[in-house]
Amino acid sequence: MTPGHLQPCTRLDLAAREALFAGAVLRFSDNSEVNALIDAIRVDIAAAMAPHKPLEACRDIAADELHERTQALFHRAAREPLWNDLLDQVLVALGCDPVTTHRDRLRLRIQSSDDPHDRAALMTLDPHRDSWGSNVQAQVNWWAPIFDIDVGRTIAMWPDLFDRPVANTSAAWDYDALIASRKNGQTDYPVVPVVTEPQTLREPVPVVIAPGEILAFSGAHLHASVPNQTGLMRYSIEVRTVDLGDMETGRGAPNVDAAAPRQPLHWFRRISDGKNLSN
Repeated sequence: MTPGHLQPCTRLDLAAREALFAGAVLRFSDNSEVNALIDAIRVDIAAAMAPHKPLEACRDIAADELHERTQALFHRAAREPLWNDLLDQVLVALGCDPVTTHRDRLRLRIQSSDDPHDRAALMTLDPHRDSWGSNVQAQVNWWAPIFDIDVGRTIAMWPDLFDRPVANTSAAWDYDALIASRKNGQTDYPVVPVVTEPQTLREPVPVVIAPGEILAFSGAHLHASVPNQTGLMRYSIEVRTVDLGDMETGRGAPNVDAAAPRQPLHWFRRISDGKNLSN
C-alpha cells in the first residue's frame, strides 16, 4: 500500500485498536525490538540457505531441496525460543498488554518465484479475510518483511471491501478438517476460506514497507499474497493477537460476511503465561 493508505502509529492502545477495527492499517517504524527480531530471523535464514543468497535461493537451489529447506524454517518459527521471546518483546513494546493479549503461533512465510506447487511454506494465499476462519472480529493481524520487498513480492489488500460483503466459502470451511487432510497427505482442502468469485474483485493495493517496519490491521481486511514472478524469494513473518478486553466488551471489526461454524479460541495463548483464550 502507498504511504497514504498507512497510518503511522507508535503504540497499539485502545484508540489505535478502535481505529484498526474501523479499517485503519497501522504502520510501526523505528522500533529496536522489531529490528532485533528481524535480525535474528535473518541470521537463521542465511544459515539455512547457505552458501546461497536468501533472496536468490529459488534460482540457485533445486526445487525439491528448496522445499526441504523452507519447510524446516517454516516449522521452526513456531518453536524457536529466541524468535518467540523476541516476538513477545515486540508486541509488548508496541502496546500489547501481556496479561490481556493472546497470540497465535509465529508464522514465517517463504514465497518462491514461479512455484506451481501447493507447499505449506511456499504457497501463494488466495484472497481471504482471516476472520472467515477464526470468527474473531477482535483479531489483529501483524505482518513484517524480513528482507526488502517490492510490489511483486508482498501481500495486497482490498481496503474498499473492508465493510462490504464478499461471497466466500467460510460457512463450509473447518480448520479441523484442514488439519486432518494434511495429516492424511491430502493437499486439496483449502488452507483458508476463499472468495467464491475472485474474477469480480478489482485490482488490490500492494503493501510495501521496509524491513524493520511492521503492519497491524484487522483480521477482517480482505488480503492475499501477490503471485511472485520476480525471480526472487519473499520472506515475511505474521502473527495474530486478540485482547481479552476487546472480546469481553464486543469491540471488533464489523462482521459483514464471516460464517465459519467454529470459533477456535485455543489458537490464541496469553503472552504472560501461555494460557489459551478458550479457558
